[in-house]
Order: sequence, then C-alpha cells, then structure tokens
Amino acid sequence: MSASQTGHELVDPAERTTRPHEFLWIWHSAQFSFGVVVLGSVPVSFGLGWWGSATSALVGLLIGTFVFAPLVRFGMRTGATDAVSSAAHFGVRGRVVTNLITLCVAIGFFAIAVWTGATAVVAALRRLVGWGDLVLVVPPVALAVVLVAIFGYRALLTTYKAVTVIGGLVLAGLVAALLPGFDPGAAGEPVLGDFWRTWLLGVTFGVTVPITYATLQGDYSRHLRPGTTDREAVWFTGVGMFLSNAIAVLIGIMASTVITDHSVPWVIGLTDAVPGWFTAFVIVFGFFGTLPQGALCVYAAGLTANSLFRNASRVTCTVAAAAVGVLVLYAGAVVYDAIDSISTFVLFLLLLIAPWSAIMLVGFALRGGRYAPEELLGRGRYWFAGGFDPRAFVAFVPAVAVGFALADNAVYVGPWADLAGGVDLSCVVPFAFAGGGYWLLCKAFPEQPGGTPPARLELSIGNRRGS
Repeated sequence: MSASQTGHELVDPAERTTRPHEFLWIWHSAQFSFGVVVLGSVPVSFGLGWWGSATSALVGLLIGTFVFAPLVRFGMRTGATDAVSSAAHFGVRGRVVTNLITLCVAIGFFAIAVWTGATAVVAALRRLVGWGDLVLVVPPVALAVVLVAIFGYRALLTTYKAVTVIGGLVLAGLVAALLPGFDPGAAGEPVLGDFWRTWLLGVTFGVTVPITYATLQGDYSRHLRPGTTDREAVWFTGVGMFLSNAIAVLIGIMASTVITDHSVPWVIGLTDAVPGWFTAFVIVFGFFGTLPQGALCVYAAGLTANSLFRNASRVTCTVAAAAVGVLVLYAGAVVYDAIDSISTFVLFLLLLIAPWSAIMLVGFALRGGRYAPEELLGRGRYWFAGGFDPRAFVAFVPAVAVGFALADNAVYVGPWADLAGGVDLSCVVPFAFAGGGYWLLCKAFPEQPGGTPPARLELSIGNRRGS
C-alpha cells in the first residue's frame, strides 16, 4: 500500500522511508502561518512587553516540548497513528477518547488556520485594491488545503518543504518591515498585578502550544524508516517543534508590540501596520502559509475518522472532516463573528490532551516501549475489560475534572481558578494527577498472565519493565 493511500492501517516496515530530520520540515512549515504567529499576541495581552513575553514563551515552549517529543515513539513502535496506538493503554474501544480529542483539535485548528489566512488575504486585498470578501476568499483557501491533504503523506511532505522556504522568507521580510516601529521597552500593566506572577502565566501559555500537537505526530512517525533510534526521532521532532514555534511566536510578539489598533482582529491590525510594499507578501503568506498548517490538521482528522469508519476510504473521511471544519469556520467567523470562541474551545481540549499525554508516557515506560501492533484493532491483549482499560479511565476522568475546576478563560472560569493567584494550572496539574494516578493503579492492579483484563497477556507490566 502506497503512503499516499494509507489510511488508519498499520504502515508496513518496508514502506517506511521517512528520515527523522524531515520533522524539521514538518513542524517549521506548520508553524510558519498566521494561525501560529498570532499566538504571539497572547503574552503581550498579559501586559508583559517584549522581554517578558519572549522569555516566558520560550521557557514554556521548552517545557511543553519535553512533554511532546517523547510521544513520537508510539508511531515508530506500532506503525500506527496515535489514535490507534492509544488502544494499548486505553483499550481497543477506549481509544475513542483519542479519536474525539484528535478530531476536535484538528477540525478546530483547521478552521482557525483557514480563517486567519483568509482574513489576511482579505485585509491585504482591501488595502491594495479596495475590495475583499471573507465569504468569497475562504472557499479557494480551504479547497487548496483539502487537495494537499487528499493527495496524502508524500504530497504533504513536498508541500511542507516548499512552504518552509517561502514562509521563512516572508517572515524574515515581516521582521524587516516591522523593525523601524519596534520598541522592545514598551510594556503594559501586568494582568495579575505583578510581573513575576504574570510571567508565570506566560510560561503556562507557552507550555500548551507544543502539547496541542500531541495526538498528531503519529501520523508522521509511523513512516519513520526502520533503524531510526529513539534518540534521533525524539531529538529531531523536539528541535523542530521548539524552533518553529519559537520563531513564529517571537515574531508574533514583535508584531503585537507594533500594532496600534487593537480594536480590530490581530491579522487586520498587522496588515494595517506593515508598510505598503509588504502588503502583497501578506497575501502570499496568508494563502501559502495556510496550506501546511491546515493540511496537517485536516489530514489528521481524515485519518482519525478513517479509524472510526473503517469501511470508508481515507479520502472520503478527509473530505467529510474538511466539510465539518468549513461549517465550523463559517458558523464561528461569519455568522456569529465568534472566532475567539473557537480558540477557547481548542484551549479546552488541552484539559484532555495533558492527562492523555501523561497516561501514554507512563504506559510507555511501564511496558518498556514494547507493543503488539497487530492487536491494536482487535480482541487481543489490548481488549482489557470489554475493550476499555479501567485503570486509564479512573486516572483520566478525575484529572480532566480537576483541569476544568482550574480553568480560567473568556468563556469559563472554574471554582479553583484563583488557586495559584491567577496563574493557570489547568494543564500542569491534570498532567501530574493523571500520570501519577495511572502509575499507582498499574502497580496496584497489574495485568496478570491469562487474566482478565486482558485475556491473553503473556507477561505482567512489572515483568515487562524488568525485562
């Protein structure tokens, strides 16, 4: 089966040809878009200014990358997407949790990527020719994204490489265009009253950025060629994720300190702030920069939907997922003018991704990284109790509840939101809670040979770890 046609099925080792350094192309192209650059406005909105925003974001990105990068090993071990691989710890039926998380993240970010890219094109067209309509610009941008995703893995890699170069040049030009008006000393009033608590708030924001991709990298790591070491894979995906986000977010922070009109959407404010000669490049970046970010998301959504609806083709599932994404986009941005609500919805998903990541990492350590890929989709050792591993869910559900209790955003404020004086703990605490709880449960209730759950496990977790 060619890589372009591979859906949820396991990728045969003979067809795995991707080298680990290609993660540098994957993550740089995905982050070189307005949908990620705009995130630089978040720490600035906390009142931190350039230095506070930059340092807090970088520290947060580094911490988040340390959580994100080790997850690349699942696709390597199983030849499967992360949704399928998660059956080893949540159960063959329990992996529906990962399916739902991935679908929501992918469709949400697809909508945001297309919206920000199309909005930039519209704003630039209005400045150049006096006309631009979001309703008319969104369809061709979305169609281009879907076409790239439909052609599959190899087409994605080719697009990523080209857009990394184009996007990198445009971002360099953006820095040059903004530099004359840049004032690194400008700062607002810290939203939490003092600098250091607000700085920690910026760190927690930075942590969340890499983690949002936690359930997506298996789409690529399952294609890593045999012989790739854990160190190579973790290193390249980690470096790619950190550097790409650092470049995009730092440029976004810089742009946010230059924008003077904060009454309009960030992308429009940026378009108005750049010199006239750069306006045409905004159109280029708005269109081409959206392709890898949007395609990465809709490709992931298509693969995930394909693992739920196995009789449908990957292409059909990809088109269906994109159609849902466009509907979400129009409902949020055009009908209700509530794209911020979409962003907040995606932030809510981090309350699910953080404990999910912890359980997967702890499970990997307890199993010594050894899996039986052929049993991830059927009634084998990962069937546990009726297709679910109770230990994972007993750890996961309370951790999510704790996360919601600690949440603090524009839509919802949890009862424990002020527990740390305004510093957002809704990602860190659930991660620790789920990871620690799952470890304790696995120790207290180990898998027994011939027992239930599962019915045909040859070695206990403890034996696996010691072997």
